[in-house]
Amino acid sequence: MFNSFKKNKALKIYTKIAKQSREPFFFKDCKIEDTFHQRLEILSLNLIIILWSMKKKNLFDLSQKLIDIFFQDLDNSLRELGVSDLSVGKKIKILAENFFGRLASYSDSIERSINENKKSYLRTSIKKNFNYKQKPKIECEKILKYALRNIELFKNINEDKILNVSFEFIN
Repeated sequence: MFNSFKKNKALKIYTKIAKQSREPFFFKDCKIEDTFHQRLEILSLNLIIILWSMKKKNLFDLSQKLIDIFFQDLDNSLRELGVSDLSVGKKIKILAENFFGRLASYSDSIERSINENKKSYLRTSIKKNFNYKQKPKIECEKILKYALRNIELFKNINEDKILNVSFEFIN
């Protein structure tokens, strides 16, 4: 029963993250293309900010459930896009490697931005992950400001707000 409780909490948190990731702000203001890979970048960034906050609050079991839901959602999305059953596992493996690389990169960048008060680490991660060199129209500074506002919010957020899903991202 406790396991089911955590999964329901994680699903509610994930749903809120996914909803935030579809905000017009990203596509209109930040000029991010509305493609599978770019939507995945937005979702990953928002998810990583929450996971980073959960780590600080020792919510490891809940964060693992959140990651499990994320990968189940990726699996479902690939199938909806028409990826064959035989290819889904291979694609998930690649997406998992990419995500965990981003998780490490963003988490390190967040910590360095806070501890050393330098935004350049996070800016570099955002530019790299949103593929700024090939998509120079993307407003990386707006994405950076968005990330910094939300990092500050989730750095100080009360654990109960996460557990009760009573938090709001700041555009």
